[in-house]
Amino acid sequence: MDSSSANRRNPIARRRILRRELAVRGAVSVAELSDILGASAATIRRDLDALAREGVLERAHGGAAARNLRPAEEALAVRERKDIEEKQSIAHAAAGLLKSGDTVFMNDGSTIMAVARELAVAEVELFVVTSAVNVAHLLAENSRLTVCLLGGFVRRSSLATSGTFAETMLEQFNADVALLSSDGFSLSEGLSYANADDASVSRKMALRAKRCVALVTSPKFEWNARLTGVPIGEVDDLVTDAVPAGLHEELAEAAISVIEAPAMRAGQAA
Repeated sequence: MDSSSANRRNPIARRRILRRELAVRGAVSVAELSDILGASAATIRRDLDALAREGVLERAHGGAAARNLRPAEEALAVRERKDIEEKQSIAHAAAGLLKSGDTVFMNDGSTIMAVARELAVAEVELFVVTSAVNVAHLLAENSRLTVCLLGGFVRRSSLATSGTFAETMLEQFNADVALLSSDGFSLSEGLSYANADDASVSRKMALRAKRCVALVTSPKFEWNARLTGVPIGEVDDLVTDAVPAGLHEELAEAAISVIEAPAMRAGQAA
């Protein structure tokens, strides 16, 4: 059975895709969703009604719209809509690095959320440890994933946990891969952050993982945020939509493996 047939028959898979489309677009019509999923309009309407009852969306004439967000969620949604194609390409490439049985650390951020959307519909079996409440909530929908949300204080602006509780929990885990986003990335400072808690949690994740993978959208290159979280020497792999000209050689000298995943624009051939 191909994936499109599975989506038509499996309401859980269909509704995951519906939620993802709504998160990216903000609003979507029944006709558009029917085309995307290859399902009947009646089936799509039933799915939207079910998601509306769960409070995921608001039904509108001929389709649905994202529900009104709390301030923290609204700020996150704004960040998620920035460089959407780039983040989706990076997320797809990053998800491809994981294999069944891996224990994976994921911090927070809109690029990490893009990875979570990939994993929420993936068939790989993983044990995921994350500091992001929204990431944990999304990943928990996939029965193949075992999800651990780090305890601690939740920062309203990012929905991320941090502090002594979160870092003490991290000490108990041995991860295969740490997938980490940041506010900035440079060869001098590595992964850098505006918030001290983000820097501390990311540093701990990098130290407790066999492999540290930095997920960096191209605008973040050569930008040093306030605090260094993960020094460049701790980074094993870099996944990005584009490496700035002249930086390839320096990354190679730093023994960092680079995966470039150019963004695919609407209407662009694969």
